[in-house]
Amino acid sequence: MKYRILFLLFLFTITSLIYGQGCMEASSDEGVSVVGYIQAQYEYVFQDSTDDTSAFTFNRVRFGLVGSIPYDISYYSMFEFSPNKDGAPYLLDGFITYSRLDPYLKISLGQFKSPFSLELNTPCQGLHTIKRSEVVSVLTSPDRDRGVLFNGHYGEMLKYAFAFTNGTGRDSLENNQNKVFAGRAVVTPIEYLSIGAGYKTGTSPPMETTVEDEDEMTRMSFDAEIKYGDLLVQGEYITAEDKGSHLEVVGDG
Repeated sequence: MKYRILFLLFLFTITSLIYGQGCMEASSDEGVSVVGYIQAQYEYVFQDSTDDTSAFTFNRVRFGLVGSIPYDISYYSMFEFSPNKDGAPYLLDGFITYSRLDPYLKISLGQFKSPFSLELNTPCQGLHTIKRSEVVSVLTSPDRDRGVLFNGHYGEMLKYAFAFTNGTGRDSLENNQNKVFAGRAVVTPIEYLSIGAGYKTGTSPPMETTVEDEDEMTRMSFDAEIKYGDLLVQGEYITAEDKGSHLEVVGDG
């Protein structure tokens, strides 16, 4: 059994928080802006034996380019450079957005976060802990994918987002015609209360060639947030079910 102690040593960000796809937004209507986020930490791991380990690591080292061009077009790109991430550097997010109908509707095309789960769609510098919870990381995988995203809001009453994506994740090319649907809506009936729900489903070719039926994936999430002054209470429930040629997996968190 492992116990980890994480200390946040350095945190850098010079942009406003946004609740959506990218961690940062362009600072002007034209031209390009350079944005970045560095999160260094010291980690001590207690093992059951005497083989304790300790290390200075980078949880996140992200830099990118964001900007807007005429007319109603914006672009967002973010790269992960942390040497502690497998395969780094790599493209984390990269998409263009058409916003003529903003705030009611924006259309993005590229690679982005799946619009599913409250915690997953909280930007990295808006998290209350240094890492996302393990259950969210597992049950929302893949957290990023390539496709088309539709999102918008109607005042403070309703926010929504839904996407059609490959379903193969950020580091794998599409190899079939199947697509994944993911969506999330948040309703704020009163000023201090927000209630959200998400749904994600899709199919993929079976992992075994002798199986005819496609593999199926279904995810559902429900969350609530109460924010009153400096008081913040959040909760989220996620259920997951996988069926097909691999072992059936059902999980809640």
